[in-house]
This record gives sequence, C-alpha cells and structure tokens, in this order.
Amino acid sequence: SVQVALARTSPYVTNPHKVSGFMLANHTSMAELFDRLLGQYDRIRKRNAFLDNYRREPMFEDNLDEFDSARETVQGLVDEYRACERPDYVDFDLQGGRGATGAQQ
Repeated sequence: SVQVALARTSPYVTNPHKVSGFMLANHTSMAELFDRLLGQYDRIRKRNAFLDNYRREPMFEDNLDEFDSARETVQGLVDEYRACERPDYVDFDLQGGRGATGAQQ
C-alpha cells in the first residue's frame, strides 16, 4: 500500500523545488536489524545485565515475563520477514509460521 501525507513546508529549510518528500521503506532487510537486536537482548538476558533497575519496579518484582513475551513477538516478526522472502509466503500461516510445505520457517 502507498500512503501519502501532505504537510506545509518547513519554515527552517529553504527548498527551491515545489515538491519534497521523505520515504521510510519497510522491506525484508529489516529482519537483519531485528535479528541483531534479538541477539543483543539474549546476551543481556543471559547475564542478567542492566535488569536490576527493572526488578525494582512493581510490574517486574516477581519475574521478567513481559520481556520474554516481547522477545517472542519480535521473533515472530523476524520469522514473518524471513517467510516473505520465500515463494510460498502466500501460504504462510501466522499462527504456526508454516509455509506450503508444512515445515517450520
């Protein structure tokens, strides 16, 4: 889908053109970024580094399940981005992460 947002020109930036734009693309190379973030999170979580501040908060007193749940969500996003690169993506099941072959992505 294509979305266009119209806005006034900036009073701080002079532009000789009648049209200016900004594009933020969402494509499968984002999976590499999220994959790196997951690796960094896993290393921090394994060492329990920087988590003491969170454990002081009432929400995280008992456990850090919220962090683990967020990690699973991002992993699902990476899995779907990886599935987008495959020709059988049309058959990708978001719930199971399986393509037409039935194999786990």
